[in-house]
Amino acid sequence: MKDIIRVAIIQPKPYPSFEDPRNIGHALQLMEKCRGEELDVICFPEYFPCLGEREIGSAARKFDSYVIAGIIEEEGGNRYSSAALFNRTGRVVGRQRKFSVGALDRDSLGITPGDGVYRVFETEFGKIGMPVAIDYWGQSEAGRQLAYQGVDIVFNPGIFPVLRGHWKTGALVRAFDNFVPVVGINSADYNSVFGEKRVHQHGGGSFILQPPKMLDKYDFNRWAKGLDNIENWVQVELDQLEQVYISEVDLATAARFRIEFFKRFGFKP
Repeated sequence: MKDIIRVAIIQPKPYPSFEDPRNIGHALQLMEKCRGEELDVICFPEYFPCLGEREIGSAARKFDSYVIAGIIEEEGGNRYSSAALFNRTGRVVGRQRKFSVGALDRDSLGITPGDGVYRVFETEFGKIGMPVAIDYWGQSEAGRQLAYQGVDIVFNPGIFPVLRGHWKTGALVRAFDNFVPVVGINSADYNSVFGEKRVHQHGGGSFILQPPKMLDKYDFNRWAKGLDNIENWVQVELDQLEQVYISEVDLATAARFRIEFFKRFGFKP
């Protein structure tokens, strides 16, 4: 496991229709901004680029990075909103289907709920989870399942035209409950089209949440005794515009002190 990983949040402005094939080219264009950055993970939001697994796989191989992409997955006559994980060779090594399917997913896109089982996926830098949208921050089950499996970092791709502020608040609660870094990825502000209906999608606010860096038990005890709020867990919060944001995420603190954290507060891992 690595102590520090390098992550690129891609907060795109999609074309008006989720399934517009031009989103594939736009995704690849945005990935070009990652060239030379030696990244561990490049992450897109839910439903972006929606199509184009072959193209995203090729790009993952070119950039020698894991990639998380929002893909509509079709199987057995059903459609699923999935987070697909590509490894550094471009192969899909994990999929997480969305369980909490709302009106937008169901009525406009014909999405079927997943099975509600949340899985961790092994990488050379640690175990990652990829619960989609409200599956992570809306209720505690996804976080509980992932923590039980020893997750090292959670990526939470979504699309949030509403509840953007509560998304961060809810994810912050889950990050604290499970003492784990969380990377949330949203689309930028844009205008979408569903049939003949045009809808303004308020976007942005992608974030990185993580515990403050602690090196030893003295650091941990001092932090725990002075704990009043966890506002300083918000390391990054983007505005509403399209952008590619590159940052480091500390995995070591959470891994080193998670058990001590659970003991201190009486939580069950």
